[in-house]
Amino acid sequence: MVPRVMQRGVINNFLKNARANYSSLNASPLGIDGSCENNLKTETNILSKTLVKFWDKVTLKKCDNTLTLQIYGNPVRTPLGNSLSIPSNRVILAHMLKDEWSNVTKLSIKTHSLPLTSIVSRCIDLQLVSKPGTDPELLAKIGGGQDVISESLLRYLDTDTLLCFSPKSEYEGALRRAQDKIYLPILSAVESFLGKYSDLPVRLQLLDSDLHGLRGNRQSDSTRAAALKYLRSLNTWDLAVFEKTVLTTKSFICGIILLQNKTNDATKAMQMTMEDIANAATLETIYQVDKWGEVEDTHDVDKRDIRRNIIAAGIVAYRE
Repeated sequence: MVPRVMQRGVINNFLKNARANYSSLNASPLGIDGSCENNLKTETNILSKTLVKFWDKVTLKKCDNTLTLQIYGNPVRTPLGNSLSIPSNRVILAHMLKDEWSNVTKLSIKTHSLPLTSIVSRCIDLQLVSKPGTDPELLAKIGGGQDVISESLLRYLDTDTLLCFSPKSEYEGALRRAQDKIYLPILSAVESFLGKYSDLPVRLQLLDSDLHGLRGNRQSDSTRAAALKYLRSLNTWDLAVFEKTVLTTKSFICGIILLQNKTNDATKAMQMTMEDIANAATLETIYQVDKWGEVEDTHDVDKRDIRRNIIAAGIVAYRE
């Protein structure tokens, strides 16, 4: 058991480094989450539709056990109309949210700005609509609730980036060697991890281009059942973080790795930085760029966007 003081030290160091990395990636300050579309006139919805700054000052108000982001003395609201409030013990996250809104310097806002706001809004809305007796229309707006979202995320395990191995002949074999070195230990660790949620041994089905060609991939029913049981064990905040990570990396496995890194029982193979996760998810692109060169406004934009979202997800996942 790691002493609690040491746990806090590790987490605080992570948040300090993440904040620095996040600031460097967030040069053009709204990672608006398109999974929730509605016409409520909330601040986040207005911003996602107009992409125009309409405030000049942002404040934080402490009330009871929460910290609420406010503009003009009124709470900033999520896409479903809930106050953008977080537990008061998450002071660093609250100030990073405030920084996002405060550092928007231009009237014209880009769609990838405020990624922390996007994830936290999703966390809050999902938590509040997941309670029994919720209006079905609200569930539909958020994507169907936890069970539907979990079923949807499960599809990414079949086509997972980390389960697809390139031919050994490509890039003089360098890419395949890198995949074997990086992916195989991770996959073994994830099999053991998911095995905790199954009565049967979990074996992930790989898609080896040399053996399987271009056919599709599908995990066994027992593996899928274990993965689904894991998703159903997550609280709503962790599920929202997991969702953002999977949608960003196109990898169910990267979602597991990111969440496991906030615990004290992550195996060595899953002890990865946010940059490690981003590199694993984009390994093939890294080798393509190295061989053929970077396409301006494509590879460079994707690289920054992936890292921005992964770092933001990591910040929201970790407890202070």
